[in-house]
Amino acid sequence: MNKKIILSALTILSATALWAQDYTLQGTIDGLPDGTTLELVPMSHDNEKPIGTTTVADGRFVFKGDITTDEPRCLRLGVKETYGAVMLMVGKGDNIALKATATQNPSSDGTPLYRFDDVTVTGSPLTDTLRVYEQKRADLDKLYAETHDPYKPLMEKLGAARQAKNKPLVDSIITGSEYAKMAKDENRFFKTVEQVYMGAINSHKDSYWGPLLTLYYFSYLTPEQKTLYESFSPEAQNSWYGRRVKDEIFPGGDAGETAKDLSVKSDDGKVTTLDELCQGKTYVLIDFWASWCAPCRREIPNIKAQYALYKDKGFTPLSISIDKDEKAWRKALAEEKLEWPNFLDRLGAADAYGVRSIPAMYLVDAKTKKIVASGNDARGTALAKKLAELYK
Repeated sequence: MNKKIILSALTILSATALWAQDYTLQGTIDGLPDGTTLELVPMSHDNEKPIGTTTVADGRFVFKGDITTDEPRCLRLGVKETYGAVMLMVGKGDNIALKATATQNPSSDGTPLYRFDDVTVTGSPLTDTLRVYEQKRADLDKLYAETHDPYKPLMEKLGAARQAKNKPLVDSIITGSEYAKMAKDENRFFKTVEQVYMGAINSHKDSYWGPLLTLYYFSYLTPEQKTLYESFSPEAQNSWYGRRVKDEIFPGGDAGETAKDLSVKSDDGKVTTLDELCQGKTYVLIDFWASWCAPCRREIPNIKAQYALYKDKGFTPLSISIDKDEKAWRKALAEEKLEWPNFLDRLGAADAYGVRSIPAMYLVDAKTKKIVASGNDARGTALAKKLAELYK
């Protein structure tokens, strides 16, 4: 499991879904003045819209609404446009009461940060279940501090040495016994995290809880979690949570699925669709990239090599940059000398494909519009092998 994902997941909360049954959530949160706007936001890795909004009046709040999915929803209850929330599960016909105390604290970017303490929730047994999994993460937070705090002086010394570009001191630190011990302790910690997280997820592979906990414990998903997704039962995969997991692991679609439509705009203002770009071609490689993305730039020689081999047989890449800086994109184009269609994403093609990280690549059958390969299977040696099979 990627350490970066695990570590980020220890501090980042996410959100989930709803279905067509009435629910009521009411209660009090001490510390919030009348007029405070509260929101219920689904837990996921996307920028979800609130499913409910209300205002504190006479010290109380009330949410009433419908759940619109087949499973209960994992929701974040928090103050609008702030950090911090209470997590809870809302099920069909639930009448939930909540009490808590809120304390506002400063944050690094100036956005208000609320801490919620003394939280009690009644009328939601599923929230009690969620608390068990929240506690597992809280225990790991504590273990992380216990593991890493003793090495803070060492890391400060290493940081200062690197800042001063003192290579002999840097080398002596990272080859020293204390650094070796820290690495060993860190490795033990991450193995514990993996055992705890995967133990919880694997115990629920046959229900929506499996993918729900995947979203809850991981701060983001990559094709590395493909095997995990495939281990879920059909019921779990087809749940709201399972579909969200799949969309994140296979943004834009997996092999065998129809490629999502997209439109791009050229410098002269002409809008072209994927269907139009596929005309007269056999296979199209959609490549989302950016000038600042080192892995994207490293992939370009391989794309050039495949283009040289198969362009006369109807193969073409389609490069779509997500650069915000148009000058940087044009500079990269001049440096890379790309010979195939290139566009700056002005019309939301990356959004249509759910692109969260780049490079994001999709090899598409130009005739059927079916995805032949995506993700790592459409890059590097895997791409070369797939094209060799297709054009043999």
